[in-house]
Amino acid sequence: MKKTYLQLVSAALLLGASFSSLGQTFSPASSEIRYTGRWNFDNPARPWVGWQGSTMTVKFTGSSLTLDLDTGDTYDYFQVIVDGVPQNAPIRINKGRKQVQIVSGLSTTEPHTVTFMKETFYGSNLTIYGLTIPNGQLHSLPARPNMRISFFGDSNMDGTSLYSEKDQVGNETLSKESGTYYGYPATVTRMLGAEMNLQAIGGATLTGNGDNTVANFIFSEDYYTQNSNYRDGFNPHVIVVNAGANDISSVKGKRKTNKMKNRFKQVVNSLRQVYGNSTHIVLHNGYGWDSEEPANYTHALAAEIGGNISAVHYPWMWEQWHGSMVEQAGQARLLAQHIANLNIGFNIVQDAEVFDGFGRNFNVANGSFEEQAKNGFNAFGWRYVADGVERIRNANQAADGEYYIALDAGEEVHQGTDATGDFERGATSGNQTYVVRAMIRAKNGNGTATISADYEGQGLYNRGDKETEVFAVEGQWKEYVATFTAPNGTWKTYISLGSNSGTVEFDNVRMSEN
Repeated sequence: MKKTYLQLVSAALLLGASFSSLGQTFSPASSEIRYTGRWNFDNPARPWVGWQGSTMTVKFTGSSLTLDLDTGDTYDYFQVIVDGVPQNAPIRINKGRKQVQIVSGLSTTEPHTVTFMKETFYGSNLTIYGLTIPNGQLHSLPARPNMRISFFGDSNMDGTSLYSEKDQVGNETLSKESGTYYGYPATVTRMLGAEMNLQAIGGATLTGNGDNTVANFIFSEDYYTQNSNYRDGFNPHVIVVNAGANDISSVKGKRKTNKMKNRFKQVVNSLRQVYGNSTHIVLHNGYGWDSEEPANYTHALAAEIGGNISAVHYPWMWEQWHGSMVEQAGQARLLAQHIANLNIGFNIVQDAEVFDGFGRNFNVANGSFEEQAKNGFNAFGWRYVADGVERIRNANQAADGEYYIALDAGEEVHQGTDATGDFERGATSGNQTYVVRAMIRAKNGNGTATISADYEGQGLYNRGDKETEVFAVEGQWKEYVATFTAPNGTWKTYISLGSNSGTVEFDNVRMSEN
């Protein structure tokens, strides 16, 4: 009943419906309520916030929680987390002031902890006017986490295309929306048991004109207003900067790399002005998407700047300008490990909730297809789920585990891998050979399966040199083996599974270095 009710609530919120609830009303200024992010408390009874990833958390005894809130001039999405568990998909709350019942059907015999997270920032601020809990009682929350991380960046950090493999294209409800809870900043924060502040907007540059620069975010309580005297009081132990990609097109002329470095230095100087020299700054950039990408020099730049600063990269192994939550989960694991390795008090206390979208040690990711993304998003690491592939759950029929995939004639899925297998920028040299093994069968007794590899250099949209091995397959599972050799200069290797004829089923796909 609870699940059905929450589905009805979500549907009603999409229509901008309001809810009212008789019960005890609490002021947002209550000391038992915890806020994270850049909230404004000029009027403590009406706190407001713009930046996504900001949260309000309350521990209470009661069956439901209703918020009196105003999302401003546009809609936004919000995630409700009850006792550490996200409740279904994010809910859309339309513009204007209304009462919204965010959770119901709770047991009243014990306290519950509910977090209300702002998943998106679409241009307006959220204001909270009150909380209503029928026959409710607030309780004190446990101490805040000891460690804190602040994030500054652009669309890769703000969760653009989190629910789409085709860069905000798709027919699902959330395909065109951004997201935070399963984005890599929030994921890293949970992995490290820390607290987060997030300041990121799509299209942001490091520096430049207008509001949309990291240099301005540092001094922006609400994005639109910059004040050189503004301080958020957060005092992070680590600051992650994921920006610079959008600067490449705006920085012109000779000595472009030096100009880009100066932009990074301006941001670092401002961060140190505000947060001090003891905070460790991490420059976090992707490699394998453009010949002028900042990852070319951020390691050297960190050494050049000196002090508490480092760089860590992540591979860009998909043919879109943004990764989905699957790729962000892989990215989160690389970043969390880097931060833990700084030895400044961070430890990995849990794994990411979404499976690792990056294959490790030359292997593919999710080769037995057991894992899937969260919140009803069907991605499982082999693109593109929207192009016809069927992921089937049947433990009695699967060759390994409970799932396998089926491809009709002409259908194909693929997955990108780091060609050198080390998650470091750079290309293959010499003969880099891969062996791909897969269990394959034909649904109706016979068919033709393909395993292919193609290759790409540093820039996007230049896949080529495709190699394909073709197999006549029968109705029983059998292991087939394909061997491929990457040409010199390969940054990304794409492994594809396909059907030339008949419905072909794949399971237990593995890859190794020969």
